[in-house]
Amino acid sequence: MANSDAAALAAVKARTWFYQFELPDGTLTRTDIPAHVIPIHGSRREKLRRIIKDKVPGAANLTALDFASHEGYYAAELSKHFKSVRGLELRPESLAASQLMMRALGVSNVEFKRADLQTMTGREDPGADFVLVYGLLYHLEDPIHTIRLASKLARKHILIETQVFPYDVSGKIEDGNFHNQRDVQGVFSLSVDYAANREGGSTDLALVPSLNALMFLLRTFGFAQVMVVPPDPGDYEQFSRGARVIVYGAKP
Repeated sequence: MANSDAAALAAVKARTWFYQFELPDGTLTRTDIPAHVIPIHGSRREKLRRIIKDKVPGAANLTALDFASHEGYYAAELSKHFKSVRGLELRPESLAASQLMMRALGVSNVEFKRADLQTMTGREDPGADFVLVYGLLYHLEDPIHTIRLASKLARKHILIETQVFPYDVSGKIEDGNFHNQRDVQGVFSLSVDYAANREGGSTDLALVPSLNALMFLLRTFGFAQVMVVPPDPGDYEQFSRGARVIVYGAKP
């Protein structure tokens, strides 16, 4: 290992992480996440690997974009499958952590950029063949904007993981008068978020989508194929209960 990589590895071991990374020397990073929550990261990663294997032929010649890349845990996984990866992240401390981790892991095909996914228009980034949106939507004040943005930047594939409002509401809502009614395609629940915390969004409000709202929006924004990735036996319990879902979309 080069001296610079050794120094990065030492720096990685000296701090506490959100994710439990596997390091080149066989050890794991120290994390402050409760032990019963840690399996969520493995469940997410296994679904990502499965989707790439089953749905993204020739991934080694394609590019990937990681929305809210945080400490780089899933960007590092994407780097194993795609030609190049770009992570978009709001918090400077997370950007610094992810860049340090890539040096420690010896990953050279990933770059990170600071970006506010609630204000980006899509003109700031060239997009990618595959867009990953993990653990983000339920922290956002305007998730529709970010779903539209991710859909615009995804040339072919999108994979979204999110907690969901647990009820699929449908029916009619009046528009102007009783005789003019529109279909309800889903709902968003209003919750307080925590912008001051490491895992929070950019504001202290969040709208959490129902599953049918998310599926409808992906179809509206150009994805011809939209499917829920089914949970596996032994998955993190929220996936098993449907409180958290992973949804894949593909454009024609």
